[in-house]
Amino acid sequence: MSAGLPSAAADYQIKTVKVLPIESYPARITIGAVTVAADPYPTDEKSFTAFSVKDINSKGYFPVHIIIQNSSPDALSIRTRDIVLVLPGGQELYTTPATLVAVNVVGGKATSTKSGSPLLDFTGKELTNMAVEPGAVANGFLFFFAQGVKKNLFNGATLRIPRIQDETTQRDLGPFNIPLDPALPATATKK
Repeated sequence: MSAGLPSAAADYQIKTVKVLPIESYPARITIGAVTVAADPYPTDEKSFTAFSVKDINSKGYFPVHIIIQNSSPDALSIRTRDIVLVLPGGQELYTTPATLVAVNVVGGKATSTKSGSPLLDFTGKELTNMAVEPGAVANGFLFFFAQGVKKNLFNGATLRIPRIQDETTQRDLGPFNIPLDPALPATATKK
């Protein structure tokens, strides 16, 4: 650990991530009355717009902001442990819990549960198992770990959400397979 870690955690600033109208996200899919969009954060610079850490991607963690719009008359439930990032060669990466990401990118001070701490920021922004009420929009981040990536991890990748369940009918919707390439040119040009 470097001597700079404690001050980095102490100087941590919570950043707000805007949720845009669902149709503005180029990487999205609609099944029935449910639309899911994915906004990949392929670079340290873009990740820094959401988290007060300058080297999340360099440390092997790749955030994806997920937005779910429920236009159905029923509540939906999503389970995040089954969501995978499918790379072009077929390799599947499962999500990494935000707690682990915070500790690994910020260091020991990340375990503080004080207001404004990195741990609370990462876990507060994480997409977790949840219900999405009718007419509501839910959002959160998923984190994928890939060590030693020399290029954009998301090039040619697809985010796969196997199912979202209608809580009233118990019917499964999906799978939601979202190619991430359409979002990458827009990501590269946003500052």
